[in-house]
Parts: sequence; C-alpha cells; structure tokens
Amino acid sequence: MIFKSKYSPFLLLAFVCLFTCNTFNKNKKVKSNDRPNILILFLDDLDPNFGCYGNKLVHTPNIDKLASEGMLFTRSYAAATVCSPSHTTLFTGCYASTIGAANHRSSYIDKLPKGYHILTELMKDAGYFTVNFISDGDLMYNKIYGATAKTDLNFDRGKPENNRESGKEVFEHLQIINPKDIATYFKGGQWTKKDKEQPFFAYANIETGKKHGFIPGRIWAKENGVAVDSTQIKVPSHYADTDEIRSVLAASMDAVSHLDVEVGKFLQALEKEGLSENTVVILASDHGATLQRHKQQLWTTGTKVPMIIRWPNNIKKGTVNSELASIIDVAPTCLAVAKTTIPKTMEGLNLLSEAPKNRKYLFATKDGMDGVFDCSRMVISKDYQYIHHFFPELAYNSNGYAKRALTFKSMAKLYKENKLTDLQKAYFEKKPKEELYDLNTDDQSEENLASQEKFKKLTSNYRKVLFNWQKDSGDVVLKARELLNVKEVPEGTRVDNLLKLKYEKK
Repeated sequence: MIFKSKYSPFLLLAFVCLFTCNTFNKNKKVKSNDRPNILILFLDDLDPNFGCYGNKLVHTPNIDKLASEGMLFTRSYAAATVCSPSHTTLFTGCYASTIGAANHRSSYIDKLPKGYHILTELMKDAGYFTVNFISDGDLMYNKIYGATAKTDLNFDRGKPENNRESGKEVFEHLQIINPKDIATYFKGGQWTKKDKEQPFFAYANIETGKKHGFIPGRIWAKENGVAVDSTQIKVPSHYADTDEIRSVLAASMDAVSHLDVEVGKFLQALEKEGLSENTVVILASDHGATLQRHKQQLWTTGTKVPMIIRWPNNIKKGTVNSELASIIDVAPTCLAVAKTTIPKTMEGLNLLSEAPKNRKYLFATKDGMDGVFDCSRMVISKDYQYIHHFFPELAYNSNGYAKRALTFKSMAKLYKENKLTDLQKAYFEKKPKEELYDLNTDDQSEENLASQEKFKKLTSNYRKVLFNWQKDSGDVVLKARELLNVKEVPEGTRVDNLLKLKYEKK
C-alpha cells in the first residue's frame, strides 16, 4: 500500500497500532479482577418447581438461597421444547429456526450460517478460560450426580452415532469431577492450565431432575426425610387424579430436591475456593419437566422455565424480575458481563440491561422430535400466549418418545375408555390450528380462547405478530403436504425423509 499524503507515516502508524491492539485484545489473557468469572448451571427438563417459585412441597435450600442472593426471573421461557434445539439457542443467542437447526437431532447442519457465532468461541476470544464439567463414573452415575458435559448442539455434531448427546466439544477444557469431593470442581485437573489471573467461563449440565432421576430422587428423599407426600399434591386439572399420576408427580418433585443437592455442590465449591464474590452464576432449564403436557409442548407447562442470576455487589439481593426473559438471552448477557462485543446476529438481549423492558414478545419453536415430523410456533407476551400449529392433523403426542416416556399409562387407559374431560383428552388428539391463552387467569394454558368470538381479533393480531417474526427471522416451514402429495401429513412421518424429498425436488 502506498501513502501519498503528507500524513502517510502517521496514518500507517495508527493503522498498525489499531491492528495490533485489536489482535491483542482478542487473544490476551484477561485478569480476573477486570472481568468476573461466569458459571452456567443448565438443568435438563425442569419447570420452575423450586421453593423460591412457590412450591412448598420440594426441598430446595441451595437454589432458594441463590435466588435470595441474586435476581429471580418470573417470566422466563425456553425457546424450544426439547433438548438439542434449546441447547442450541443457549450457545448461539438465536432461535434454532433462525439458523436452520430446529429439528431435534435430525439432519444436523455442518456449521453455523455465516455471521453467526457460538458463545464458547466468543468467550475464548475475549480471553476467558472455557471449561465444561463431567462426572467421573459410569453413565447412569454421570446422569444423576454432578454433571454430564452435555452440549447437544444441532450443528457441527460430528458423527451422530458416536456423539448422541453432544456436538463436537466446544469448550477448550473438560474438567473431570468427583461428585463426592467438591475439591475436584474448581481445583486440580484442567484448572492447572488456567493462568492465575485469567477469568473462567464454566458450564455444568445437570440431569438429576430428569425422568431417570425420579426413582433415585424418591429413594434419596425418603432416606433424608424430605420425601413428598403424594396425598398432599394438588393434581392439575389437565391430569386425571390417579395413583400413578400422584406417584410420578411426587417422584418428580423428589428428584428436584435431589437436584438441589447437586446444584449446591457447585455453589459450595465456588465458596470453598474463594470464587463466589467474583463469579456470575446463571441457573436455568432447557424446557419443561419430563412429564405429559410439559416437555415437547409449547404450552406454558412446557416452555416456562426457572432462571436465576447471582452477581455479588452488582445485582441487589432478592431482586425479582418480571420482564420477559428467554434462554436466547443467556449468551448476550454473558458477553455483556465479559465486556466484549455482542454480535448483531444474536436475537437475545442482555438481561442485566434496560433492553428487556422494551420487549413485547418472545417466541418458541416445536419441530421434529424423535425423528418424527411436526411444526408449531408460539408467541408470548406478558398477558397472552398464542400457539399456531401448521399441521393440526398431528396429535400432540405423535412421536414414540412422547408416547413411551411422557404419557401417563393411566391417562392413556382412561382415554380409551372415554373417561377423560375434554381438557384431559386433548393431549391424545389432533391439535386445533390455533390456541390463545390469557396468562393473567390461566397460567397452565388450559382454556383455549382462540375460537371464541370476542377473542378473534386478538387471535388475529397475535397471528400477524408470529408470521411477521417468521418472515423477519427467516423461519421457513417445511411444505410437508406438498412434498408428500397428501391433504394431511400421516403420523410418524420422518423428518429426514421429508428433507430428502425437498432436496430431490429442487
């Protein structure tokens, strides 16, 4: 490059300095007292079912204490209804549909679209030591105690047969922990590779509260004198009141109490190592519990999740935040805390800023699950929830996992005997095209107002909001009926088969 101006030497020097500074800032080891550490505790399959959210039957002292020391969100939602698309939203700050990765573990995209980023790389570029946790033990031990290291991204997964629950490892380091010894959490192992003054970005995926934790949770709760009395449970009106349902609900709550112990270990380990005061802790869940009408569904029972953020000396203790919050907000919030640039392509907001106060709507997606095709979308405000089913001919529980792992056997039996209420039997039948719920009077999404005359205008308004968001975000619904040349998509239609047809007809 030739500079002809009389200012050329100065311009060249400025250019060199700017380039050097940018390169240095991207790769330098940041001192921990300049920026706080960050720990994400991501809990699989959990409703906001803790004491701090009003459940008096569970025993969650550690999580309740975390909430009392930080900020508890009362309107926090998942952006997807099953693990992999929800985890994808966590790590990208975007809706899974925006980046073309909405179908659960089906036809993964090789990489993120141009201009989109993964949180771990951005934190690494900001100078953070990035680390994931995994328990030392057998598979079931890992799933119940400590952490699983699960990232479950719908892109760049590597070979699916070798990596069923994780994408290619996106953290620089994997810390092997012993859940019986919290001294192994933030000391030794991979931590010896961290520069002394370097802040860390750590992630722990905890599955103790999932369905495989129900029975161990029940046993643990009984041994520790905190087991839920199933006769004290108020069975929701969308369930029949059966012994099976009371038993499973009690076990699910006991699993939550058991989960609290595992969360507590990470918090106690931070305290033990003197890290609590300079660590931002973010606790959230990926979607609703492993129960019928929760996981895999867009109702509030499936999309409303717990979210707590603690940042000593920066967040006032006992703060309650009633603004709309989403899993897509975790990534930009972390980047803001790290004092680094938030990509413009991220759709989430910094939850610790004023931006959420201006937010009117959040969205969530439901697509193919267990390899079986479906497509529905949700838009939610502080007052209403609207759900649009693009293929209402498909039942809510139209895939094998839903029938096998989520559906109550006693409910299925009563449905066959025609002994359920209209609300209870809805789960087993074809979906309506539209659903609208008044969240001020119906926080369980039970009374569908969409067909009522006085709500038709409001339903139309929310439909427009949803369709405009889809257009703006690039959310394209697969034209399944056209591809199959049918009036109604058959139940059990495979996602990958439809995608194959789509590409063949191009």
